[in-house]
Amino acid sequence: MTDPHHLQETDLVEHNGYQIRLSPSGLEWMVFVALPKQRPTLIMAPDREAALAKAYEWIEAQRRSEKDAQ
Repeated sequence: MTDPHHLQETDLVEHNGYQIRLSPSGLEWMVFVALPKQRPTLIMAPDREAALAKAYEWIEAQRRSEKDAQ
């Protein structure tokens, strides 16, 4: 069963078409990053700001990779 308190703490941020879901998990933050209808990538960090920064870095790396492939 899903913890309703946990859902209230989940943040959703959009960046360059990617969805970033941030959620506290014990002593760390979990971030799920994905384009709509794609399997998400999991990123973990010690705090919310670091998790969001890692998500932005991952997205920019994906965009560079896509651009290089074209």
